[in-house]
Amino acid sequence: MVNANNPSHYKVIILGVFVGLFGIYIKQFIYHSMVVDLIGWAITFIGAAIAISGVMKVLKD
Repeated sequence: MVNANNPSHYKVIILGVFVGLFGIYIKQFIYHSMVVDLIGWAITFIGAAIAISGVMKVLKD
């Protein structure tokens, strides 16, 4: 049985937050075009999904 206080769960959450912030950085500070905005949104949602999966791992244990 894995403990909910396992640091690997929180590393996944932090990784998801950083990926999401990178997506926001791309959307806000790189030259605005439709393609760049779509890539930024996709990266932001991927980061959110990673962070949510980390939270679900904590809640499951």
